[in-house]
Amino acid sequence: MNPSFAHFGKFLYPRWLAPLALAVACTACATLPPPTAELEQARQALNRAEAGTPVAEVDASIAQARSELAAAQAAMERGKDNDARSLALAAAADADLAHAASQARGAAQSVQQRSTDVASLRQTLGVDDGSMLPVPIPVPPLPATAYSGDEAARLQALNADPRYQGVAAYERFRAQQALDALAAARSKQRPELQALAGKRVAIAEQAAAAELLQRQAADLDRQRSELMVEASRQEAERARQEAEQARLQAQMQAEEAERLRAAADAEAQARQSAEAVVQDVSASERAKLKAARDREAELARQEAELRKAAGESQDAPKKKPKR
Repeated sequence: MNPSFAHFGKFLYPRWLAPLALAVACTACATLPPPTAELEQARQALNRAEAGTPVAEVDASIAQARSELAAAQAAMERGKDNDARSLALAAAADADLAHAASQARGAAQSVQQRSTDVASLRQTLGVDDGSMLPVPIPVPPLPATAYSGDEAARLQALNADPRYQGVAAYERFRAQQALDALAAARSKQRPELQALAGKRVAIAEQAAAAELLQRQAADLDRQRSELMVEASRQEAERARQEAEQARLQAQMQAEEAERLRAAADAEAQARQSAEAVVQDVSASERAKLKAARDREAELARQEAELRKAAGESQDAPKKKPKR
């Protein structure tokens, strides 16, 4: 979707499209080059649609585009350039419709998933500020018929809706182009131009919804990224607090171990002091005991000597006195 088309106001469409509408109206009588470019554009559109997200609702449009492209190639080979051109334009429109519808539905799913993710993160992180998440833009249903007659009113409503300002400008331009060509067409050209106009208006509706949903998804992605940053910050804060608690616990354990070691050292020192006292007391008592024993032995020796001396005195013969 090219924003450069956003400056095309609705009032400019007649000036730009009148010559184109007349050219389309005169297709039967004008000499145009072979529709090689139209077929190539249809191929590219079909390839883009087939490469998109598989959606069951667009299978019919893709199948129709394949059939129309094959018919366009066959018509060109037979030299029926006008038929080939019309079929190629129809194939491109069907393929573009399938692509836009697939994009819209894929974007709606993305918005739903991201809304769930953001709501869950808000609740988990405790940062729910009460703001409402964006309500997904409703995806318009695919038209049941190729042309219903209300296409001009639908495009006018799309242009007037403030939600879609600045989105799908190119697709809306092509839808208006197809409606203007239909308005200028002759009666026998109207059926195919009605179908083309119906598809182009539907493409504009689908593309506008897809682009707006993609913007909503991008905004939710931004919110999710901010919440993930907050989650990382909270996780880092929790890790810091846990590390601080672990440090304090380790410090307390170290202090307790130091206290126990100091107590053990004090107890060991007290034991050593007590043992030294006991040893000192024992040495003193032993010295006293030895001294007492030595004294006792000395007394016994002296006693023995005295007894011996006394015994010798009794055994010696007495001398007779002189007359």
